[in-house]
Amino acid sequence: MKSALIFLNGYYDTQHLDFYRQEIETALESRSPLICADGGIWIFDALNQCGERRLMPDVLIGDMDSVADQGYKPLQGEKRTLTQAKHVVQEWIGKTDKDYTDGQLAVDYALEQSGCRHIIIYGGLPRPEGYETDQFLGNLKLMRFGHYRVSTDEPYSAEMRDPKQTIHYVLSAVRLTRKNGGLQRVSLIAETDNVVVEKSENLRWNLASLHIHPDLTNALRNEFVESAEWAALQLVEGSAPVYVIHNW
Repeated sequence: MKSALIFLNGYYDTQHLDFYRQEIETALESRSPLICADGGIWIFDALNQCGERRLMPDVLIGDMDSVADQGYKPLQGEKRTLTQAKHVVQEWIGKTDKDYTDGQLAVDYALEQSGCRHIIIYGGLPRPEGYETDQFLGNLKLMRFGHYRVSTDEPYSAEMRDPKQTIHYVLSAVRLTRKNGGLQRVSLIAETDNVVVEKSENLRWNLASLHIHPDLTNALRNEFVESAEWAALQLVEGSAPVYVIHNW
């Protein structure tokens, strides 16, 4: 599946700029589009201020209330970005004001204009000082929104990546890779009541035949088996999707 990297106007851990740089450089090698939702372009500014290679997103999309880019009149006191995108989507049909959020516009662009079916989101976590729980929960929904927008018979996958955590939106199966020698936690969260695991591998607590109930928390804080380099799980056929959170 073709991948798209989407950068939201959210939290970026600047202690780990190398993580974001590596993700972008890997995407450039595979020619995956880099799409910024409004203020998500600020991560490129941060990277370009301390790196030798200048990085530029392919697309900037949104209502532009967080940036003053070329072609936009800056609001009073608004900062200008140092980085310019190759293409700025200034107008869209039927998606104005709050009909679509900036993140929805970015996901929709990746699906419809770039033909991507693997959505990778960055900047999805809430800023520690901002108490932006609503933004985080909405950003989780963006992975589900992409699934909603594609045909049911098309392959689709989505994840939200951060330096020490990845959240996967799993339709059928997922394989997780150990990131370091420390503890690897795995949690499952369901939104509907028909999520059932068929089998799991290399997890401390076996999830085979477990019903992941949306009102219960017994699928949180599982762990990799100590010596395992990977862990995996498979949902039963017809199961609803589930969020799988891997942190380390």
